[in-house]
Amino acid sequence: MKFTLPITVFAIAAASKRDANPDAEPEPQWCSRPGQSCWKVKRAADAFVEAIHTSGGLAARDESGSQDAFIAKRQVDSLALAIAAAQHNPYAYYHGLSLGTQFTPEGSTTEKRDAEPEAQWCSRPGQSCWKRDANPQWCSRPGQSCWKQKRDAEPQWCSRPGQSCWKAKRAAGAVISAIEGGEHQARAMPFNPETRVSKREADAEASCNSPGGACTFATRDLHAILNVARGIIDTHTE
Repeated sequence: MKFTLPITVFAIAAASKRDANPDAEPEPQWCSRPGQSCWKVKRAADAFVEAIHTSGGLAARDESGSQDAFIAKRQVDSLALAIAAAQHNPYAYYHGLSLGTQFTPEGSTTEKRDAEPEAQWCSRPGQSCWKRDANPQWCSRPGQSCWKQKRDAEPQWCSRPGQSCWKAKRAAGAVISAIEGGEHQARAMPFNPETRVSKREADAEASCNSPGGACTFATRDLHAILNVARGIIDTHTE
């Protein structure tokens, strides 16, 4: 599997944030306060890095034929992209993850490479694979009944510590905990209304939460990150 970077998506995300309220200097300071959306985005980003870089290197067992591992790797990449899009430098964050060193690339095993010429020959007109009905091929696609039967019959290697599904679920859980834990941490802070009475503070908060404000953009990013992370948890929860 090769992890790639969608340049167009990142360029648009970076431009939209750069052009939003360029003169509103207090915004970033307000948005980065504990409990605010930019602060939560940073917590999520840091938690994801920690989870990825402490989950071990390449899987101890070859997963090239596992559909669950195939899905898990792409889910992790989707979560990485969602978090990276919320950073000031998406490229640096994404590449710093070094996802290619954490998961076994698809098609990297000798066994799979050696099998490809035979599969190509067998599929030529007149050969046995070519004569097979098309329905089994469709039935074996991810999500179809044959694929589900095969997945259920496979040993649950993917969910074991160090394997792709385990890594995906661990990273997603860390991100969710960082975001939702930030809510509790913010509520636990002392209540001091005197720190919010100045007009500058009030203007900064209002501007930050305006349609084009930094808090609004960060909140949107948080929703996207949480949706991907929760999807990973749902997929790999038995």
